[in-house]
Amino acid sequence: MKKTVLLTLLGGLYAVPALAADADRQLALDLARSLPQWQPKSVSRDYAVPLEQLVQKRHLDSLSLEAKHRDQVALAQRGLGGKLDNLLQVRLAHPSMKAALDKGQTPLVAYVPDGDESRWSAIEAFDAEGNSYMLDVHQLPKRPVFVVGQDGHKAQVAGLKLVRQALVDAGLSTPMTSETTAPLSTTLIKSVHANDDQEPWLLGAAEVYAVVAGIDPFADKPRVDIVDMPYLDYDGKTYYPNQVLVYWDRYRWGAADVVFFEQDSNYSYQELASLLVQVLGQALAAGGVPEALPFAGLGQKIIEAMPSNWFTNDDDYLDAFYTLEQNQVYNNYPGASGNITLNLVPKTIYPTQ
Repeated sequence: MKKTVLLTLLGGLYAVPALAADADRQLALDLARSLPQWQPKSVSRDYAVPLEQLVQKRHLDSLSLEAKHRDQVALAQRGLGGKLDNLLQVRLAHPSMKAALDKGQTPLVAYVPDGDESRWSAIEAFDAEGNSYMLDVHQLPKRPVFVVGQDGHKAQVAGLKLVRQALVDAGLSTPMTSETTAPLSTTLIKSVHANDDQEPWLLGAAEVYAVVAGIDPFADKPRVDIVDMPYLDYDGKTYYPNQVLVYWDRYRWGAADVVFFEQDSNYSYQELASLLVQVLGQALAAGGVPEALPFAGLGQKIIEAMPSNWFTNDDDYLDAFYTLEQNQVYNNYPGASGNITLNLVPKTIYPTQ
């Protein structure tokens, strides 16, 4: 589901160049030719394993330097150099393929093509003999397929940590602490449903997060929270997370904007952090805080600052919810784009003594 909760704007801003297609193609081809050495013995229970670990454990010495280089390129492109040791993995394209794989059906190995996925014409994959197969972009193959690509969840955890710290350093957010003794006024997500993520099967489960934005209760400046939603994997399915979406003590007027995004492997978290700090830092500079209004249009300002391809390609922006209010119940509430539907309830959390 390639659309995240823009809650204020976080999603996949300045797109960076994708991994070099020729190098990724060659890596997938070499791994396919090595299939008898590593499959299925080295895949985990979830049929996913870090590329570096796979190469080392199965003594695929001829792939060692190639794999390490591609890993470092991926980390640099995501702005995560020095934050993670590795990022690439080999994973089964979809959980439904496990049955065929367990029955002994021989798999293929695919790679993520370069460029915008909305323009992909086919997915190339290889068998153990090095033969090339062109697979449909949107139709899930009946034959098991392993994909050489980035560990999206791992990238998102490290990337959002980086973005949160940048917002804290800029004075636009504050870390949560366990020291408060006062009751917390919150809004919970009881259920969330995404209609369409426009995501090719090759890219696997979505990595969705939300940006929540409002006005600081004590200063005339924006206040932002990033909410990770690691459970929101696939469109067409309803999830029941009982997750806190908004901590209302952080926002003036009891009002906030929320935007959903889905992380894209083609953008840098370093650039995303810089963009958010810049846009939010300037959001109120022109007209100041509108004292007569319970909101400042921060969600719209974030959306307007996003690269145009986020919207024309349906690649990162999922939906936006403007002016959610404290102590309100929202039943089957659609976002502005009609893609995300939320059930929200207020909840006061009392710290344990």
